[in-house]
Amino acid sequence: MRKLLLALVLALLVGAALMWLMQQGTGYLLIGFADTSIEMSLWVAGLLFVLFTFALLWLLLLTRWVISAGGFSRWWNSRRNAKQLGKTAQGLLLYADQDWSKASEMLAGSAQLSSMSQVNLLFAAQAAANNKDIDGAGELLQCLKDSYPASEPAAIKAEVELLVNNQQLAQALRKLQPLHRDRPTDTGVLRQLMNIYCLQRDWNSAQKLLRDFKHYGSPSKQGAAALEIKVYSGLFADFVASPDLNKTGQYNQLAELWELVPKALRKTPELVVPFADALAQINATERLLPLLGKALHSHWHPDLIERFGALPVSNPEKQLAMAEKWLPSHSEDANLLLALGRICRRLEYMGKARDYLSTAIKLDPRPQTFLEMAQVLHILGETEASADMYRQGLEVGLVE
Repeated sequence: MRKLLLALVLALLVGAALMWLMQQGTGYLLIGFADTSIEMSLWVAGLLFVLFTFALLWLLLLTRWVISAGGFSRWWNSRRNAKQLGKTAQGLLLYADQDWSKASEMLAGSAQLSSMSQVNLLFAAQAAANNKDIDGAGELLQCLKDSYPASEPAAIKAEVELLVNNQQLAQALRKLQPLHRDRPTDTGVLRQLMNIYCLQRDWNSAQKLLRDFKHYGSPSKQGAAALEIKVYSGLFADFVASPDLNKTGQYNQLAELWELVPKALRKTPELVVPFADALAQINATERLLPLLGKALHSHWHPDLIERFGALPVSNPEKQLAMAEKWLPSHSEDANLLLALGRICRRLEYMGKARDYLSTAIKLDPRPQTFLEMAQVLHILGETEASADMYRQGLEVGLVE
């Protein structure tokens, strides 16, 4: 309120001063040019000067706005960005169409002026790599890191993928491990790291990474289970018992490894089979019989029944009784019949072995079944029939 009153008083004073000056005399201004002259009062000239000055200032400000902050500049930048965005989109379409050479050229060429320069450089590098231009891909990724430091993790992951595709796993691992230390929950880093460990068959490192991978790597439930099976089966397949340990110590060494397997997966055939093979390696055959029996009760699998039938145990009668319990529900399973034939041969039940193997051959003629039958017939003294079984088994094997 005070400011308003002050402004009114000031306006009245200025107005009164102007009125007083006008009463003292109007004065005049004369402008002459060639044969033309213009005469006006000094007050009119002053008013025109003020109006002209304001008009000139307004025109200058409008021009500046049009050229810089507003219309023309914004229109020009928008037009240029749209053009570069169109090139980026065209490059990405070429990338999707697997036209690697043109895609790399288009994306790299429009990167500098594109509003998505990081995307341009990254996909240009990947296209160059797919086109086997390794040096070009490396240069584009280095340019991405130099120009956009915030994009360095993405560039490193792209470099790692490039190295992995070229089977340079050790170099890829050296480049990826520092990034993993800085970004331990990065999904892409975890996936690449797990992939490298699996390719290197470094199952111990892969097993240590499983927990973080399942939590942060965003795998599906089925994908996580498949990876666990792959890692643990790799551990069992590569298991080598310490020669410094006795049989009990070697078994404990293997049992500790088995304890690492999640309980939900311990009846999975893809894990039980390599674990059974590891047990056989340390001659822990007596522990294999109940293991395979439980596994077959939960999941019927040809690899499990094959190992069950080939298992040399001290009590084959018990082994035969277990296998014959499965016969009513799997009477046409050639794998079970082959296993029964093998067990009966070890028990010297040659008649039963012959019957089981004969049925197995009718259901699924395989070289190993013919071999078992040939051995049984040889023991029975039927040498010609045995030789014929060997011949048929060889023929089947050659066809396969």
